[in-house]
Amino acid sequence: MDIGKAIRNVVLFAVLVAPLTCVFAENMQWVTTDRTERRTCPSKECGVAGHLMFREGAEILEIKNGWSRITKSYSASCEGGKSQYVKEGNSACTSTNGIQSGKFAEWVQNKDLSPNRPADPGEGATGDYSLVSGSDDYRIYKDLFARAARQLIDDGRCTEADFKEMGGWMASTNAGAGMYFTYCGGLKVSNKIYLNAKSGSTSK
Repeated sequence: MDIGKAIRNVVLFAVLVAPLTCVFAENMQWVTTDRTERRTCPSKECGVAGHLMFREGAEILEIKNGWSRITKSYSASCEGGKSQYVKEGNSACTSTNGIQSGKFAEWVQNKDLSPNRPADPGEGATGDYSLVSGSDDYRIYKDLFARAARQLIDDGRCTEADFKEMGGWMASTNAGAGMYFTYCGGLKVSNKIYLNAKSGSTSK
């Protein structure tokens, strides 16, 4: 089982099962860019609640002016007039930011989506590359990911089984851009290892 993908899917599922609102369309679309922003309304002026990664899918619930709504409305967790779920940009709990009655839905740009899922860049990977073929941004950092995994294995900090279970490296939403993580020896915080894609260094 690819635990890494399962962790991210659980988080996405928690959003998608938010309280039901009016559904205008149902259609699976797939991300064709490295990542696309999940915004609080169909505008680049609205806050970013997160990202969808390359090849991730979403059910399209509504289409509006070049944007697609991919979730039902859910709590914005407003505190002090700011949404705790907005990670970048405008976090104001206002209607102009797509937040009404303390709730918002997520929107992504249609240009980053396709009804056809892109080919898996990790398909057919061998050797150390097969250990990290399920990584986020694999097509960008596959050489770095494979080298980092091999170094951790050779150092005795991880095993090949750890990487096979996790599927590779996952983009960190908390540590910032260019940061990835995996787990070695368990799924506790103490088992988490970060990789800085800019420097190539790993750390706890």
